[in-house]
Amino acid sequence: MATSGIGGGAIDVGALVSQLMTIERKPLVQLQQRETQIQSRLTALGRVKSALDALQTAADALRRTSTFSAAKATASGDAATAVVSGAPQLGSYAVSVTRLARGQSNASAAFASATADVGSGTLTLRSADGATVLATINVGDTGTGTLTEIRDEVNAANIGVRASLVNDGGQTRLVLNSKQTGAANGFQIQVDAGLAGLAFTQNQAAQDAQFSINGLALTSSSNTVKDTIEGLTLTLAKAPPAGSAPGTTVDAEITVAQDADAVKKSVEDFVKAYNEVEKLIAELTKYDPNTKTAAVLNGESLLRQVQNGVRSIVRGTMTAAAGDYTRLSEVGLEIQRDGTLKLNGTKFGDALAADSAKVTRLFAATSTVEAEQGFAVRLRAQIDAIAGIDGSLKAREEGLRASIRTLDQQQERLEARLGTIEKRLITQYSKLDALLSSRQQQSLALGNALAGLPTVNPQK
Repeated sequence: MATSGIGGGAIDVGALVSQLMTIERKPLVQLQQRETQIQSRLTALGRVKSALDALQTAADALRRTSTFSAAKATASGDAATAVVSGAPQLGSYAVSVTRLARGQSNASAAFASATADVGSGTLTLRSADGATVLATINVGDTGTGTLTEIRDEVNAANIGVRASLVNDGGQTRLVLNSKQTGAANGFQIQVDAGLAGLAFTQNQAAQDAQFSINGLALTSSSNTVKDTIEGLTLTLAKAPPAGSAPGTTVDAEITVAQDADAVKKSVEDFVKAYNEVEKLIAELTKYDPNTKTAAVLNGESLLRQVQNGVRSIVRGTMTAAAGDYTRLSEVGLEIQRDGTLKLNGTKFGDALAADSAKVTRLFAATSTVEAEQGFAVRLRAQIDAIAGIDGSLKAREEGLRASIRTLDQQQERLEARLGTIEKRLITQYSKLDALLSSRQQQSLALGNALAGLPTVNPQK
């Protein structure tokens, strides 16, 4: 038996108490293991909720009719390009451009450098019609007037005119440009006699764009034209060169058609999200008979309810008018042997091209009668009942969290009791150690005393 211990004697009290406490702690270890298992289930249910949220988002897109009316614009010809910015009417639009919108540009006379003396006085910038003073620049009032000074003062005024310096064959000019195109965004320049040397000349006049759509004559201060065709943004790109004969135009044909690729992408996103739910439930509930190992949510009845609820909608039918689609498989969403979905892109594209309204109703039809609702509408409601604020998944998660709180409280009480037991055992075995140590010392003393007695020789 060891001689080192808390009592420093015959018993290793620390080791003995540690062994006894290992036995005493078994109920605590069991509680901790139980909590770990519940926490694992809670984490797994969180993964299920995330997958259902993604599926709900995908279903939300398909229950909106605007998803199926997605359009794209293409242009043939050089006059203009177009992008969809709203919900345009499908069709073709003939665009003819007579001239593009331009901003005004004026340049000063050339000077030896940007810091050369240009004189002194007042430079006034006015609106295109001269009625409004945009800025008044006092040049040379604190020293030599320079192009750099004028540039900085104009830009600091933060008006609709931008100033810059341009190198012209070793000399420097001050160039004033309107920040925006259009006749109304032009400007007038007035200078005092002391700045006459600036001698501004106009290189380009401000002008509005002139164009027509399907023969209707229009103007615009910008080459970016929004909602002249509802839901479209046109960019006027090319006009006839200067000197062209009157009536000359550059033309383009803008075609607005359904964006079948965008619609298909929304359906593909739905298929992907649905399959993620199917695969995740299979992963979390599987059982391996060879290793006799069960996944973390094996036996969780809620997941079976979730799977059955979602599957019943996707595999079911809807009540629809004669000639309408009633099953997802009719437009190419096919159930596979493992329960997942697969999109037959060709079949879906053909259905969309043949009658997009019928495809829209299959997913997005609304009705007070559930059987007449589109698949995406019903699926969205089903997921909300499962994973929403008041859903069954939320209730199950709250139940598991309550179990964890209960286990935490039980562990706290057990930890306190174990602390008391450990103190009692240390005290008890320390006393025993002291007693045994005392007995050992007495035995040793007796042995020493006996060894000191004279030896008796019976033969003498």
